Amino acid sequence: MNSFKKTLIFVLFLAVTLVSCKTNETKKDAEKTSEKNGKHNVLFISIDDLRTKINSYGELKMITPNIDKLAFEGLQFNQAYTNIAVCGASRASIMTGIRPSETRFNDFSSRASKDTPNAKPLNQIFQENGYETISYGKIYHHKDDFQEYWSERDDGQIQSDFQDPASIERINNAERGEYGKKQPAFEYPDVDDYAYNDGKITKKAINKMKELKDKNTPFFMAIGYVSPHLPFIQPKKYWDMYEHDEIELADNVYHPKNVQNIAIHAQHNSAEMRKNYLDMPLEGKLDDDLARNLIHGYYASVTYMDALIGELIKGLDDLDLRQNTTIILWSDHGYFLGEHGFWCKHSTFNEAVKIPFIISSPEYVKNKTTQSFTELVDVYPTLCELTNLKAPTYLQGKSLVPVLIDPTKEIKTEVYTRYKQGEAVIDKDYSYTEFVEGDKYLGNMLYDNHTDIKQNIDLSKMKSSTKIVEKYKEKLRIKRAEVNKDPFQKE
Repeated sequence: MNSFKKTLIFVLFLAVTLVSCKTNETKKDAEKTSEKNGKHNVLFISIDDLRTKINSYGELKMITPNIDKLAFEGLQFNQAYTNIAVCGASRASIMTGIRPSETRFNDFSSRASKDTPNAKPLNQIFQENGYETISYGKIYHHKDDFQEYWSERDDGQIQSDFQDPASIERINNAERGEYGKKQPAFEYPDVDDYAYNDGKITKKAINKMKELKDKNTPFFMAIGYVSPHLPFIQPKKYWDMYEHDEIELADNVYHPKNVQNIAIHAQHNSAEMRKNYLDMPLEGKLDDDLARNLIHGYYASVTYMDALIGELIKGLDDLDLRQNTTIILWSDHGYFLGEHGFWCKHSTFNEAVKIPFIISSPEYVKNKTTQSFTELVDVYPTLCELTNLKAPTYLQGKSLVPVLIDPTKEIKTEVYTRYKQGEAVIDKDYSYTEFVEGDKYLGNMLYDNHTDIKQNIDLSKMKSSTKIVEKYKEKLRIKRAEVNKDPFQKE
């Protein structure tokens, strides 16, 4: 065989080999894409009243190993915000993908089915696409809100399932509060993790996963933990994980310097706690001992909830479902623990609106954090893209999938949030709130997000801030017009 023939045979062999390799690579890519775009499960974990008091968010005194692990296995959003710091409205918003406004989703009693009857909520879109839709615990504020789109739900919104006989006796003898007999604000009896309702729904969810795996049915499973919402109730072992005398009180129990009265009175009065729980003064500063007990109870409730989340995800892992499941963990809003003299939420201050938010999804980044701004209204379009479902055209958020691919990517540079008369726009530089009643301007406040993260100095009335205020007034005007627009109105 001459050299020319040898060369020709070698070239042909090389070409065939390259084509074969390329074909195999393409096949693998196609299989990966198919797996990514096929129906896979969603574990939708909601937590009530959880601010970024988590180890992975830099709160090193907190004991949250399971949420920390989830963050390690996915992407943690460090600039995530609720669109409104009150339960019913926030949950109606995330489930419909529609922003709260002055006339829609603006109160704890808000119903998605009432305020936006034309919406297609998350449980509906998954149900219509062949998913089992499961709701255990607190997802909507009202258990019967859009209830027809759950394949199965429970009545597990109970938080006041006290286990300590002393607590129950105190309730029986208590005076009436705003919503019924007043209750102890915390307890920590020596019971197991499944004595309380949050434990019960965890066990129920794991059993349901087994059933759904046997049926080979994709699922959208929404698990709503009420802890650490008041009352702060948990087994004693979690209370004992924290040294009571080492619990630090807030170092800014005062109102912000220069703040206007409207900013305080329109935003907050801690009524949820003061009117419904025993031993609470109806006004004024809490004494240090009571404040420390409340903070201790909150910490212990967070750690209890973290342990249950660990059991939930372990159940998913043990069933070999993790590789085909997107896990999303979110809180409906944050929580005050004495900062500015406030307790609970109901404001546009950072403690109320900044939330933990983590996504762990197959084929996407792991052990990453992002500074990309996001809002709860972004959850709906994100889940649609992750599961290859066609999103409704009215959605007001943006998919976070580009950030899951590249955590340095920004899909938005600011967020909008509100509560009652207050409307806020927040970006990396400033947090600006305006208080309005219809067309009537009532006041404002401005905080520097670089030098004053605790929001102790209101800059809004300083001469040096005049141009900044004007800039953010315009930002908010644009956001307000966007928010107040009917999402179902045709262009």
